[in-house]
Amino acid sequence: MKKLRFFLPIQLVLGLLISAPSLAATKLDVTGKGMVSVAPDEATITAQVSLVDRDAGKAQARASQEVDAMLAAIQLFSLKPDSLNASELSLVPEYRWDRATEQQRFIGFRVTRTVSFTVTEIDRLGAALSALANTGATSISSPVLGSSNAESARDEALAKAVEDAYKKLTLLAKAAGMSLTTITQISEIASVLPRPQPALMRAEMALDSASSATIVAGNLTFAAEVRLEAEAE
Repeated sequence: MKKLRFFLPIQLVLGLLISAPSLAATKLDVTGKGMVSVAPDEATITAQVSLVDRDAGKAQARASQEVDAMLAAIQLFSLKPDSLNASELSLVPEYRWDRATEQQRFIGFRVTRTVSFTVTEIDRLGAALSALANTGATSISSPVLGSSNAESARDEALAKAVEDAYKKLTLLAKAAGMSLTTITQISEIASVLPRPQPALMRAEMALDSASSATIVAGNLTFAAEVRLEAEAE
């Protein structure tokens, strides 16, 4: 029986030999983190007026008077343009359980008006809270601190995350006696941080003066995380 022999063209053999190192490239996969802290320069405040009256029209009128007083008070402070919103209103009937008759008893209509705005004077934040409390706000949420430089801070944090990941890639390759050849993929890792619910400050705990409303604002931290994939030889 004759043996069959196969001959490969010399060009194909050389091509396989030349491409062999690229097939053996080592893949690296790391994550990097970046953080930037900035001082807050603005704060968003949300306050409510909530009251009950057996007459729905009178309830709304009373609530409107309280809101007008609040709006007049906050005009003394520097507000972020287009941040003021006083249009939110709710009107619902309210009942109370009567144990004697074992029936629901109509109490009246509860009207709730909400006012929200952003102040750009952090050093006067306490005074703004006092002004709201003294003009009839029945509840005031904890101020939400912010920064007018938030976007640039996020960008800086993202750049630091990429720098951190690239540094890790370089260290891994060097430790293994290799060198980076190319970065094959860069992706941002979205992270959701838990946000605490704001505590309400009731009217009976209202601040009587700006001096009693000293608020120490800490820095805001912006964080970013990325994943880098690369090849090394």
